[in-house]
Amino acid sequence: MDPWQTSIADISDEQLQQALKQAHVPALLASLAHFTGNTDHCEQVKPQYELFGEQEDGLTEAERKKARELAMAALAQYRTRGKAALMDPGEDDITRTMHYITGEDIPEPMLPFLREELNLHNEDRRRVEVDTSNMPADFRVLIIGSGMSGILAAIRLQQCGIPFEILEKNSELSGTWFENTYPGCQVDSSNHLYNYIFEPNTQWPNHFSGRDELHKYFAGVAEKYGLREHLRLNCQVIEARYNEESGRWSVGVEQDGKQQTLEASAVISAVGQLNIPKFPDIEGVGDFAGVSFHSARWEYQHDLTDKKVMVIGTGCSACQLVPEIAPACGELKVFQRSPPWLQYVENYHQPMTPEELWLLRELPFYARWYRFFLFRTRAQEGLLPLLYTDPNWDGPENTISEANELVRAAMTEALAAQAGEDMELLAKVIPQYPPGGKRPVMDDGSWVQTMKRDNVSLLTDSIQRIVPEGIVTADGVLHEADVLIYGTGFKADHFLANMKIYGKNDTELISRWGNNAKAYKGVSVPDFPNFYTIYGPNTNIVVGSSIIFFSECQMRYISGCLKLQIEEGYKSLECRDEVMEAYNEEIDALNAQRAWGAPSVNSWYKNDEGRVTQNWPGTHWEYWLQMREPDPADYLLN
Repeated sequence: MDPWQTSIADISDEQLQQALKQAHVPALLASLAHFTGNTDHCEQVKPQYELFGEQEDGLTEAERKKARELAMAALAQYRTRGKAALMDPGEDDITRTMHYITGEDIPEPMLPFLREELNLHNEDRRRVEVDTSNMPADFRVLIIGSGMSGILAAIRLQQCGIPFEILEKNSELSGTWFENTYPGCQVDSSNHLYNYIFEPNTQWPNHFSGRDELHKYFAGVAEKYGLREHLRLNCQVIEARYNEESGRWSVGVEQDGKQQTLEASAVISAVGQLNIPKFPDIEGVGDFAGVSFHSARWEYQHDLTDKKVMVIGTGCSACQLVPEIAPACGELKVFQRSPPWLQYVENYHQPMTPEELWLLRELPFYARWYRFFLFRTRAQEGLLPLLYTDPNWDGPENTISEANELVRAAMTEALAAQAGEDMELLAKVIPQYPPGGKRPVMDDGSWVQTMKRDNVSLLTDSIQRIVPEGIVTADGVLHEADVLIYGTGFKADHFLANMKIYGKNDTELISRWGNNAKAYKGVSVPDFPNFYTIYGPNTNIVVGSSIIFFSECQMRYISGCLKLQIEEGYKSLECRDEVMEAYNEEIDALNAQRAWGAPSVNSWYKNDEGRVTQNWPGTHWEYWLQMREPDPADYLLN
């Protein structure tokens, strides 16, 4: 029998010690409070975190050894008595443990936020209770999209007792993790953060898992909650119209070639920001005579073995797929307009060990504290101030403050170590924009090593045009190829561009937005009552935990809006225009003070006017505070 499939009661002392050697020590020590009923052990071993420290846990080897000895002593009684040996440390000791594992004195106002995220006893404090006793019999919500946010919305509505239906254009659910199948596709957030707070997964096979495991997780959650009976697949939303007299939405769909109209009391758009593939604005796109496709619509029927392949783009998708396909290609040319900042993450491609998985599954409360550590420390919210612009800064143009210059130096040093003596390559992979100007690409050194391969070339000459034979660069050179892959991202600022949404007075949402989408708190828009967006304008993150946290906050707020409507008997809720405008003025001012808002930075975060339409400029805590529940004064209630 596999020893790592046994319970903690049956595992040998030797195996337990072997597992503890691979334990995350701060999380291990935090979990001891549940075995001892106190936090005395916290005085014996104290992590000392450093911003750019080499050791994640901030401990010496002697301190780790001491921690394991403390753990073995505490576990001895537990293994004899089982759950009866567990103790309730009480909220005061839980708070002290929260201070301990983060290595800081958490400000008092922030404690409820972090205690909610810890979710120690599966309290799920983001769930909203709704009294549906007076809910109209025909009240229901239509959810557009069945990706991460759509599944989340469905579960929360189900818990509220609100009828719903999910409309999905694809033949299967899970959104981006169904659509994107390119080689190397994986999440760029720590996987133990990239799951719903109420459905933790302790058994992710990798620290940063791939597309297949992510699709499996979201599909599994949907199955657990019985969402398929509420799901319409192959169902494309064509348009949605609001009826002011009834306060209801009519949603026109095409499903399996047949058109029909669905009625709803409210609509939640969960289509996200990154779902419409973007092709570059280059002369001749579409003229290439060979095989060509976008990375988001990978065509596996084409064998790349020994082929001459060209990839346009060096964003996240390209940085993931290029190292995967390079060994098979006969020749691979990568065309780079601007290099990304590569954030070195040693375990980016590493699997979880059997011992690590065993600890997360069998050691009580360990998984909760490990996830909490990742949220508060590895989530990098502490790095956010390093991306704030200093208006008095007179340093290099590719930095925005003294702290930002330190970040640049550290990231450049990491790249230099990977490039070695290849100074030409190093010059190509160091960005000229400030760190934080774009979301960094997680990397374990694979990108630079791939660029060093004999069959790979990183080209920085601009592309003049695409021709049937290949690509002509600005120097007049024709680069011939068999396959052209567009790794050029998505039309992120074209929110809801694939459907027509009409609100009051037949106002079209796309016309109202143009190329400058705005929403109140990212979820509601004036003139569009009872219409909500998840992962809408200005809800993206550059540094932070995972987008799931933000979607959970948004869905709690939306649930609060529906609660207000149902319990108070309102026909409609509509965000006040002046409220939304004032909110966006604040957001714009803050985004202008961040690295990604710097005038010198060009990215998909900005629209054609230079306004940041994508990003949230504050902390997780600040977003959590504003999304706890709606203020009725912000809305026109009818």
